[in-house]
Amino acid sequence: MSEPRLLTKTEFIRGLDCVRRAWLDLYRTDLKAPLSLASRDRMETGKLLGELARARYKDGHMLFKPGSPHDVAVADTRTAIDSGHRCLFEATFVASGRLARLDVLHQDDSGEWTLDEVKSSSVKEPKKIDEEKLLDLAFQFHTTREAGHPVKNARLVLVDTSFVWDGQAFDPHSLLGAVDLTDVCEESAPKISDHSRLLIDVLNSDSEPEVELNTHCKGCDYFDHCHANSPKHDLIFLPRINPKAVNDLRAKGYRSITDIPEGEKLTDARKRMRDVVVSGKPFIGDGLKSALEAVPFPAAFIDYESSNPAFPMYPGTRPYQQVCFQWSAHIMDTPDSEPAHYEFLPEGNEDPRPGFCQSLWETIKHCASIVHYTHFEKTQLKSMVADGVPYAQELLDAIESRSVDLEKIVSEHVYLEGFKGRTSIKVVLPTLVPSMSYKEMLIADGTAAAAGFRKMLSPNTPKEEALELRRALLAYCCQDTLAMIEIYRALQRLAGSDPGAS
Repeated sequence: MSEPRLLTKTEFIRGLDCVRRAWLDLYRTDLKAPLSLASRDRMETGKLLGELARARYKDGHMLFKPGSPHDVAVADTRTAIDSGHRCLFEATFVASGRLARLDVLHQDDSGEWTLDEVKSSSVKEPKKIDEEKLLDLAFQFHTTREAGHPVKNARLVLVDTSFVWDGQAFDPHSLLGAVDLTDVCEESAPKISDHSRLLIDVLNSDSEPEVELNTHCKGCDYFDHCHANSPKHDLIFLPRINPKAVNDLRAKGYRSITDIPEGEKLTDARKRMRDVVVSGKPFIGDGLKSALEAVPFPAAFIDYESSNPAFPMYPGTRPYQQVCFQWSAHIMDTPDSEPAHYEFLPEGNEDPRPGFCQSLWETIKHCASIVHYTHFEKTQLKSMVADGVPYAQELLDAIESRSVDLEKIVSEHVYLEGFKGRTSIKVVLPTLVPSMSYKEMLIADGTAAAAGFRKMLSPNTPKEEALELRRALLAYCCQDTLAMIEIYRALQRLAGSDPGAS
């Protein structure tokens, strides 16, 4: 092995939940998937917020030089401070095997130094800021102090969601706000020190660390790698299970859901899953048939897509405000009829909500039921009513009186082994309708749709790429409403079969 390396803030944060994840980031880059459209969008947002934040400070001196070795960056930082610079961007400090490159380090008239780290999350009370963001700042704070620089205060510069955009150039003092977290950082010293030592040892080893696998693994980049030898029906898949509950079951000798005996105390949802996994038979509740028969026709199966950027796109909107920009609807006159498809996606850069609401209302106003998946559609209409968007109230009245939540029907009346404790449309569809999935789609989830929409409208996006994104957005939203119809039809077929244990 080479000489011990310096621990970066990113490695520290990535290793908080799991040291193996940080090790794999460093040594097994072959296992990482390419950056998604949504990930690239988040990175670009972070870069732009960082640039905007620097405009909050007078006489800022940029120190970062791409490719500059750490020792040179540290020396440049010391030279700048000794030369009297009172505001530094990307100052670098090294201490206790850690490397800190600070977003902003500035000195006030009294001589006190303050460290500001810029994050794309929103301004909150200190006690409501998540631990990862707090420790991110604390890592920088303590590394700087241990390097000998007398930093007194530590703050997060965050997006102020109370800001309403007027359509003019973004003001860094209005869009962004600072939250002082010095006290929290002071208290975090032991955790920064202890976990840093652990991670430094791990990352300087050529052996992949062994770690406890638990619920934090779900959604990780390396799930398939780490769980290659785990039971097919791992306990972590039990609905709404937490790490302690998983460990409690493991302490009783259970490793798989199939190991849990009949008499073990479980929630109703977990017992239902356990019974399905053990028996190999789906659960089909007695109420499924009546729930489906209660859906009147003609029925509109609808889905929305929305965007919530840090930088508002339309005057009168706020940072991270959800703005609906697209809808898809499949309308069936009878349970057995072929669906007719309708859709909306704006062409220009004007606020899409008026056109969104009017066109959707004209499309579905005569339908006897409005079928959606979860409560998202209703929530967004309430927001648009509050903003005075024309036809939003008519749509809200209609959806509240004619609403059918297909996800609720699934979660209350059906469980199949392939659900793995979840009832999202992305899980339910390929389980109930194996011929359909979201794989291989350029845009395959709502986060990617929001990022794709913003990229489609960006003046920096080439015309052909913008057209490709438009086609992908239309295909994705159409897939969502067609998926609901196919799930509805699959549920009809299940309702005609023998019900499972209830």
